[in-house]
Amino acid sequence: MARIDQGLNWNQCGTIDRSDDDAPRPVTNEDTRIVADGADLYRRNNRAEFYGNVLIEQGSSRLEADRAIYLKDANSLDAMGNVYLEQPGLRVMGDSLHYNLLSKQGAAKQTEFRLTEPVARGTASSVEILNEDQSHYQDVRYTTCPPGNNGWQVESEELELDRSTGVGVARNAKLRFKGVPFIYFPYVSFPIDDRRKSGFLPPTIGSSENSGADLSIPYYFNISPNMDATFTPRILSKRGILLGGEFRYLTEGHQGEIRAELLPSDSEREVGENDTRGAVNMLLNGTPAPRWSYDIDLNYVSDNDYIDDLGDSLATTSAKHQERRGDLRYYGNGWNLLGRVQYYQTIDDTIAVNNRPYSRLPQLLLNLEKPNQALGLTYHLRSEYVSFGHSSDTVVKGERIDLRPAVSLPLRRPWGFLTPKAALRYTRYNLENQTAGLSDSPDRTLPTFSLDGGLYFDRSSSWFGNAITHTLEPRLFYLYTPEEDQSALPDFDTAELDFSFANLFRENRFSGVDKVGDANQLTTAITTRGLSAETGEELFRASIGQIFYFRDREVGLTSSTTTYSDDSSSIVAEVAGKLSRNWRAKAGIQWNPHADVNATEKKAFGLHYQDDRQRALNLTYRFTDGSIEQTDLSGRWPITHKLHAVGRWNYSLLYKQSMETFAGIEYENCCWISRFIVRDYRSDANAEGNLALFLQLELKGLTSLGDRIDEFLERGILGYRTYN
Repeated sequence: MARIDQGLNWNQCGTIDRSDDDAPRPVTNEDTRIVADGADLYRRNNRAEFYGNVLIEQGSSRLEADRAIYLKDANSLDAMGNVYLEQPGLRVMGDSLHYNLLSKQGAAKQTEFRLTEPVARGTASSVEILNEDQSHYQDVRYTTCPPGNNGWQVESEELELDRSTGVGVARNAKLRFKGVPFIYFPYVSFPIDDRRKSGFLPPTIGSSENSGADLSIPYYFNISPNMDATFTPRILSKRGILLGGEFRYLTEGHQGEIRAELLPSDSEREVGENDTRGAVNMLLNGTPAPRWSYDIDLNYVSDNDYIDDLGDSLATTSAKHQERRGDLRYYGNGWNLLGRVQYYQTIDDTIAVNNRPYSRLPQLLLNLEKPNQALGLTYHLRSEYVSFGHSSDTVVKGERIDLRPAVSLPLRRPWGFLTPKAALRYTRYNLENQTAGLSDSPDRTLPTFSLDGGLYFDRSSSWFGNAITHTLEPRLFYLYTPEEDQSALPDFDTAELDFSFANLFRENRFSGVDKVGDANQLTTAITTRGLSAETGEELFRASIGQIFYFRDREVGLTSSTTTYSDDSSSIVAEVAGKLSRNWRAKAGIQWNPHADVNATEKKAFGLHYQDDRQRALNLTYRFTDGSIEQTDLSGRWPITHKLHAVGRWNYSLLYKQSMETFAGIEYENCCWISRFIVRDYRSDANAEGNLALFLQLELKGLTSLGDRIDEFLERGILGYRTYN
C-alpha cells in the first residue's frame, strides 16, 4: 500500500488494517530531526543537502523524500523525489515540495492528498499549505470513495480547506457520478467535519397522485452552537409552493423543536373550500429547576384533509386527532405530582361530535410509592382532580376527584413470592348536562383486595444440544372487589381493556377510573422458559392462563344492565422461541371455551429472520374477531452481492384489499447507495389508494439526494438497518 494510505480506515466498505508499527514516531517537541543515508554540508552558504531515504520530523509534522536541500538562513527546504508530507489531518504526496520549517508553509506540484478526519482523498495540480490548519488546492479531484473506486467525484478549479473552522470552499465545482456530470456549482461552501454550517441541504424529490411532482429545497441556518433553523420551500406541481420551516434549540435543561408549514393557495381545493392551508407542531421539554420538568406537545392543522394531502408522503399517518398538551411535573422522594392541560383537534369527519375525546382543563395527579415501611409494608396513593370539557353542548362534562390509597406487603424469596394488597377508591363528580333523573354529583366508594403469588422451579436441561436452565413458574392471582351500581357515573376516559396474558393480573378490567369492575375471581397461569446456561439469554417461553369467576359480573362499560355470567374467562396462550441463530417465532391465541361459534377471539403469529449480512424477512398474521384480520410480509433480501430487493405487503383479509404495498431495489457498493421504491398506501380502509415513486442516491461521506428512503425502510421493515 502507498505510504499515504497507511493507517487510514475507509470504513464505507469495512475496516482496512494498515498499521505501520515499525515507522519512526514524530518527536514531541518543535526541535527538528533529520535522518538520511548521506549529507553534504556547505557552511559558508548555510546550506545542506540530504539524499537517500530522507526523513525530517518537527513536532507533529513529518516529511519524507529522496533528496532535500536545507537553507538555514530562510529556515526552509526543497524536497524532491517521492515527497511525502504529513501534518495533523492532512497528508500530501508529490514530485517536489518547498516548505518553511518555521511558518510551516509550503507548496507542492502534481500532488495526491488525503484528509484523515473524516477520511477523504484527491489529486491536485498544486497544493499550497498556508499553515497547519489551512490549505489551498488547484485543479482538484475529490472523493471519499476508497482508493481504486471513483463512483462519485467532485471536480473543482479551486478548493480551500480550513480545519480550524471545519469549512471547505470550492469554486467552479462539478459533481460527477459514474463519470457523468451531475450537478454544477459556481461556488459552494461545505463542512469538512461534524461541525454544523449554514447552507443548502440536499434536495428531496418525489412524486405522488395527491400532489404530483414534489421537490423540496431546504436551507439550513446555523444560528449558534445550541440553536438552528431550516427553511424549506416545497414545490408541488399540482398544488403550488408550500413554505416550511423548523427551529430547534438545546440549552442546559431545555430543548425544543418548532415546525410550521404554509401553502398560501392550493390549486387542488374545491370551490368554496379555503385554499390557504397550513400546520404547526411544537415539541418542548426541559427541567427548569431541580425536581421540576415540563413537556409540551402542540399540534395544529388547518383542515381535516391536510395530513393526507400534504403530510410527509413517506410517513403519511392515519391519526384522527391532533393532540395539544402541556405537562408540568414535580418529583419528590417516592412521589410525583403532574399538572396537565390537554385538548384534541379531531380531523376525521366520520367521528360524530358527541364521540370525540374530552379535554382536560386541567388535570392534577399525585402518585406515591413508599416501599420498605413499617413491618415491610409498601404504601401506595393515587389521587387525581380533572375538569373534563367537550366541544359539544349536549354531552355530559364536569369535574372528577379520585382518591385511591393502598397498602401491600411484598414477600419475596428465591423460590417464589407472595404479595397481599388492600386498596380503597373514592370517586366524586360535579357534572353538567347530566342525564335527566340522575344526580349531578354522584360518588362511589369501593374497596379492593388482591393476593398475588408464584413459585419458581428450575432444572438443568438441553435445547438442541445446548445446555439450558429450564424453569416452571406457576402463578395465582386472587382479586376481590364488591359490586356497586355505577350507572349514574359518566364515561370520560374509560374503556374496557383488551384481554391478554398481561391483563390477567390487573386489578381492574377497565382503563381509567370511571368504572371499577366488580370481581371475585382467581387467575391461574403457568409459564415455562428455557434460559441459556452460559449467557442467560431466553431461548424459548410458553405461557397459558385463565380467570375463574366465583360470581357473575354486573358492572359494564355502558349504563345498560349487562351481566357476565360465564364461570371462566377465555384462555390466553403465548409462545415464543429462538429457532436458530437467525430465526425467531412467536404466536398467541385467545380462545373462548363458552362460545358455540367463533370461539377463537384473537390469534397472532410471527416468523422473523435476521442475520449479520443485513438480510431480513418477516411474516406476521393478526386476527381479532370482527375488527382485524391481516397479513404482513416484509423483508430485505439479496439478488446479487450488491443488489437487494426490499418490500412490504400489508393486506387486510377483512376488507379484502391491500393497506400498504411497496417494492423496490437497493444497490450498494463501497462508494454509493441508490434506492428506488414504488409505494401504494391507504390511510384507512375506506380511503382511496395513493401511488407514489421515490428515489434516493446516497454518496457515502458526502451527501444524500432525494427522499429519505432509508429512514422509511427502517420503519416499515423489522430488522432493516442502514449501514456504512
